[in-house]
Amino acid sequence: MEEISVKTHLIITDIHDEYHMNWCGKIADANPLIKNGLPVFAVIGSKGRVELNTIDINQLEKTAKMLTRPKGRSAVSADTSHIYIKEVDGNEKLLGVLTHKNVKSFAPMHDKVGYIK
Repeated sequence: MEEISVKTHLIITDIHDEYHMNWCGKIADANPLIKNGLPVFAVIGSKGRVELNTIDINQLEKTAKMLTRPKGRSAVSADTSHIYIKEVDGNEKLLGVLTHKNVKSFAPMHDKVGYIK
């Protein structure tokens, strides 16, 4: 006897996160606000806003990653976080955009229907 299977639906086999940092501005072009000898940055994402008084770029990227939350049921859902530098005149200049993608991989699921003699 041979078993008959029919493809019924997809199952999720893997979920992973992908991050991409796009630096689109230059600190040299800005007139940064200085506090305690360091420039002030603002990171804005879907989880909120954080102001950092630092020069550590890795800390800025880590904070931007923590402020993203991709939501959705699709195979690829994305969210972005923006990094600004605060200027003396009160403006904020865009320095970078971090994109966080949540990627799902699928495989077909087969259910047994019956047997053939």
